[in-house]
Amino acid sequence: MRARNARLVFPLVLSTFVLSTSHAQTSPPTAKFTIGAKVWHAAWLSYVPASYSGIGANGTPAVGDVADAVEGSEHTDVMPLLGLSYGKFFASASYGRFTGDFNVRSSPVLTPGGQTLITSRLDHFKRRESDLNLGYSIVPGVGIVLGYKDATETRDTSLGIQPGRTPVLTTKVRGLLLGATGNFVVVDKLSFYAQAGYGPARFRLRFADPALGTVKANGRYIIGELGLSYPIWSNAARGSGAVAAVGYRTQTVKTDSDAGIFQSARRLRDVRDGAVMSLNLTL
Repeated sequence: MRARNARLVFPLVLSTFVLSTSHAQTSPPTAKFTIGAKVWHAAWLSYVPASYSGIGANGTPAVGDVADAVEGSEHTDVMPLLGLSYGKFFASASYGRFTGDFNVRSSPVLTPGGQTLITSRLDHFKRRESDLNLGYSIVPGVGIVLGYKDATETRDTSLGIQPGRTPVLTTKVRGLLLGATGNFVVVDKLSFYAQAGYGPARFRLRFADPALGTVKANGRYIIGELGLSYPIWSNAARGSGAVAAVGYRTQTVKTDSDAGIFQSARRLRDVRDGAVMSLNLTL
């Protein structure tokens, strides 16, 4: 099996730099360490595939498939952040753990005998993401970033006619992203920040059913976040301080698959977006 094309979207964490350099110093460069956390309350929209049987146009038995877009549960997740900066160079790392439950009241299920049953369905998603970023400040408050993404997502399902979770799919993703970040003073100490990232990726889908095999495909990431930041504490003598921020964050996973996975080519979308709050402490 193969997938002809795919577009994947996951978040690239750049705020370690954005929030810790809101008010850069003009003194000689020294190494600065940043620790922080991002609290993200997000809704999750994804797709739930299913198969069914019927009669084709020529009157012979046929099998079809659907991939319904389903709104999942909202969750509040905490993402720890670590950062290091020296002069115009900076680096950051982050880790995220996300879960979501997707309820479908009536989903077709193809039985081993070739019949179609209609039942309720609950799919549980669990995603783990790690980000490593290296950047350079072009001018004060504006930088470019090269990032590396490693992510794993598992999907389990529970049918109304068969209680208990059954593993369905595990997806592993690795990619490189080119990003940009900016921080601009609005008034006094209040600043507006924005960040974005885009780049190619490689991902592998491994189905729990051995008969379905493994799918490998190329993909793309694209991310975005914007908001307002404010320094709640600072020590000019030591160059340390704490910065709080509130904003909006979005990530999308788009997958273009050919008939190797479905009966016909489909474009699937997975979206997580919502309000985000951050607190970073620079030492």
